[in-house]
Amino acid sequence: MNQNASSQAHRVSALPARELAASVAWFIRLRWLAGAGVLSAVWFIDLFLPLHLPVIPLYAIGLIILAYNLVFRYAFTRAPRDLPDLHRLTHWQIACDWIAMSALIYFSGGLTSPAILYFFFHIIIASILLTARATFFFAAFATGLIGALGALELGGALPHVEVFRASTLALTRDPLYVSGAIFFFASAAFVAAYLGNGLNQRLRERQAQTIQLNERLQTLYDAAQTINSTLELQQVLTRLARATADAMNVRACSIRLLSDDGARLIVGGVHGLSDAYIQKGDLVLAQNPLARQVLAGEVIAIADIAHDARLQYPAEAVAEGICAMLSAPLIGKHGALGLMRAYSVERDHFTASDANFLSTIASQGSIAIENALAYQQLGKLDQMKSKFVLTVTHELRSPVSVVQSLLRTLHAGYAGALSDTQRDLVERALRRSDFLQTLIDDLLALAAGKSELRVNEARVRVPLGDAVARVVERFQTPAQEKQIALEWHCDCDDAPIAILATQDAVDRILNNLVSNALKYTRARGRVAITLRRTDGNAQIEIADTGIGIPDDAMPHLFEEFYRAPNAKQSEKEGTGLGLAITRDLVTRFGGRITAQSKLHEGATFVVTFPENPKGF
Repeated sequence: MNQNASSQAHRVSALPARELAASVAWFIRLRWLAGAGVLSAVWFIDLFLPLHLPVIPLYAIGLIILAYNLVFRYAFTRAPRDLPDLHRLTHWQIACDWIAMSALIYFSGGLTSPAILYFFFHIIIASILLTARATFFFAAFATGLIGALGALELGGALPHVEVFRASTLALTRDPLYVSGAIFFFASAAFVAAYLGNGLNQRLRERQAQTIQLNERLQTLYDAAQTINSTLELQQVLTRLARATADAMNVRACSIRLLSDDGARLIVGGVHGLSDAYIQKGDLVLAQNPLARQVLAGEVIAIADIAHDARLQYPAEAVAEGICAMLSAPLIGKHGALGLMRAYSVERDHFTASDANFLSTIASQGSIAIENALAYQQLGKLDQMKSKFVLTVTHELRSPVSVVQSLLRTLHAGYAGALSDTQRDLVERALRRSDFLQTLIDDLLALAAGKSELRVNEARVRVPLGDAVARVVERFQTPAQEKQIALEWHCDCDDAPIAILATQDAVDRILNNLVSNALKYTRARGRVAITLRRTDGNAQIEIADTGIGIPDDAMPHLFEEFYRAPNAKQSEKEGTGLGLAITRDLVTRFGGRITAQSKLHEGATFVVTFPENPKGF
């Protein structure tokens, strides 16, 4: 039997420590009844039945059983609850019981004693508690004890104890009877051991299979959860590899994906392999017939890596300590995505059940991988779009600035006096060019935040009180022109509130929110800004008494280019990018933004940042 088969047989035949401990405790409780039963039976027979029992030795046997059971109970309460100690304690108990049983049989008639049948109960108990090897050992031990007892009586070394009125001494002096009794006892003992152990082993195998099935079903569930929990490709691959290795109880698992040219398999997710093995190189399909077979749809198990010529890196696998390998294809909607591979340090490890399981988990994994790849591709497309927008708006900024400069020159009369009609046209052109400049600035800010091409300004400790004061001062004049009360309050407990960010980003966040509040608040309205500290966070609240936001517009409020219907009616010009940019900036610095509103009564925006009171 190979190493793997031996370890599997041991796992199946030996009870888990917790279950064995419970069985040992039951065995000890049962022995209290056995000892008390011996004493009670001797008392009853001696008092009421016409049998000639040697009561003093039998009483002594009952008391000895109770005495050593007390020792075993003490040892059980003190011993560590691990398998070796529990097995050792069980062996000693059975050995002592069988010696006591042999003495009981001798003093109750020897081979003619009906108590000899009790040995079979003990053999069944041994088959439940012990391994097959130990069970047959104790069956042989019992046979040896009974055989020794019969031989000693046969040779006259032990006097026969006569229990029944009819003499049985002649039977114990008959070699044919003694040998026949020992033979039938031995055959019955070993058959009982065989049947009990076989039945018990099959039950344990079913138990082990059930446990393994539950573990694998849990892995399938975890894989399904993985599909729904993340769209990050690397996280999907790593979680699948780890969960598969754990469920299959193997050394390692890897996932390789096809390269863009379809010629190589590149490592994606790995669990349990060394860096040296991972970095040995890609699997080149032209040099790896095994990989080609798997990608064609086969699930292939290699029992012994050292003797399989289909591998590209057999020496590296042997050096890694890998002996067996199981590979399954990852098949997507449009063909092969790659392969999953489980590795074992034992030869002949993988079974047909393992192959079916890995194939199932690979099918589930393929869904997760395809979703993650699609998400990754969308991210790349979004990056390309942002870079395109960034490039185009950069190119537009310069000519728009020139147009604005020329229009302002005309409007100021430096190119000659303008008629009323000409002035009106120039003013309208200026308004449109200003709006275009605003749109370009917003697009640049939005694209820069997504494209990773933005200038990496160093984050500093930004005092929010100073930032709010600057914005309030900046908008004080526009607020007075619209007859709007612009107020702000700092609930700071005389301790400055600061966050880790960039000054320009904080100014832009406040500028967007305050300008929106003023824009959509009617004359004689109110805009209130409150800065406070709450639960270790810095919180800015901008509340207005403006037109409010319709309920059906709230879910779309922070979408790019979205403007609520009543906002469009109130202000014709607007890019619909201000709140999208604001949310991007807030989340970039670890914050969050929320909005509440009631139509015609106003809106309240709350920005929360993690506070940085001591700098960094």
